[in-house]
Amino acid sequence: MTMVVVTHAVGNMEIWLKGSENRKAVFSKFCSNHRIFKHAETNRVSILWENVDLAKMQETMGAAETAKAKAADTVIDPVEIYIEVEGGK
Repeated sequence: MTMVVVTHAVGNMEIWLKGSENRKAVFSKFCSNHRIFKHAETNRVSILWENVDLAKMQETMGAAETAKAKAADTVIDPVEIYIEVEGGK
């Protein structure tokens, strides 16, 4: 299955880091696992989603409950999405 990297700014890193339950609830709908990377100097994060169902990801990212979770966790749009290239090694 596909791996996806998502990058976005965060309004308040402390609040965002405490929002792990929101992320778990949203991400579990379309991926098997996720890992978080924090920018060393700015309020930006990248998240690696593993074994992604792209159709479910697209549906989930457009859902009202996802928008609510993003707002609660101070996610700042745009959310950049990078999809693994098949055979891109």
